[in-house]
Amino acid sequence: MNFKISKKQINDVMNRISKLFTTTAVLPVYKGIKITVENTGVNIIVSDGTVSMQEFIDTDLEIYENGECVVDGRLFFEIVKKAADGSIWVRKEGKLLKLKSEKAEMKLVIFADDQYPSIDFGFPEAHFSVAASALENAIDKTIFSASDQQTRPVLGGLNFNITKQSCIVTGSDSYRLSQLVIPVICEKNCILTIPKKMLSLFASIFIGDEELYVYFNERKALISNRNVILQSVLLEGSFPDTGKLIPDRFETMLTLETDKLFSALDRTAFNKEDGVTIVGIELLTDELLITSESREVGSSVESIEYISVEGNPNVCFHCNQQYMLEALKALSSKTCTLYYNADNKPFIFRPDEDQCHLQLLLPVRHR
Repeated sequence: MNFKISKKQINDVMNRISKLFTTTAVLPVYKGIKITVENTGVNIIVSDGTVSMQEFIDTDLEIYENGECVVDGRLFFEIVKKAADGSIWVRKEGKLLKLKSEKAEMKLVIFADDQYPSIDFGFPEAHFSVAASALENAIDKTIFSASDQQTRPVLGGLNFNITKQSCIVTGSDSYRLSQLVIPVICEKNCILTIPKKMLSLFASIFIGDEELYVYFNERKALISNRNVILQSVLLEGSFPDTGKLIPDRFETMLTLETDKLFSALDRTAFNKEDGVTIVGIELLTDELLITSESREVGSSVESIEYISVEGNPNVCFHCNQQYMLEALKALSSKTCTLYYNADNKPFIFRPDEDQCHLQLLLPVRHR
């Protein structure tokens, strides 16, 4: 195995691939990257056992000898980042991989090739097409609600409920729920839940308004463009039926300026108790009152004007401040409407400019 490649090219590739490096690998070999050199280019594979990525390089390089090897991904990237600008010569010499840049020469011990698992990057038959920008927007506005806990693994991803012309993208950790409907084209209805780790890599790989195809079967989902394949096993289990979680009737609809509400909530961030800020929201005659109180820190009181209110004017509840901030930030709208029933019922924010988007939160009990 012997090739020469521009530092910029290999550094850009490694920067994308490094997002899959893990310190808690299921197998030690998953700390490695597999480099395969062919007549047509260089193929680099990385995996953490759940999410896998393959990138093919066919520009800014010269190939002298085919071959393959597995080396520590973090160390390879560290050498590449610190190499001098220009070209890097990569050559396999016995059980070592030599990287040479100008007068610097580094060598890495090679892992045994047969230890690296065989990863199937085959394309499943079933697929749907979607604009890259629409999918990126849906991920950005929902992924923060997906759970980071392992108690219910199926909540650790985004659920895609696909029909022939639309897809409902939902994230939930059981305390909040984010949902957005985007246009897609698919031959049949289907439901799949993709891990958030795979989807969090999307924006750094797929950019612009290109049309993408998302391939899937009962085991995995795969997204690809000309040079990159990103795939993951699907999360098992039944995702909560959001139709039962989202109320279809509300007693109060309160319209507000999103930035004003966001800023007022943000100013309560200092007031934490056990690492969490709980805010009180109360509708008064001509303003919305926002309060917070902590026995450890202090208290805050602020009122903001609202635009309009319809229905029952009795609004009073408490909520996790951070959850509300993340929900409001995702709305990307000058004005939003709060849909409310009671202090023990879920409430919803919708951007007034996009009724296909909602953020649902559960109120919290307050002493």
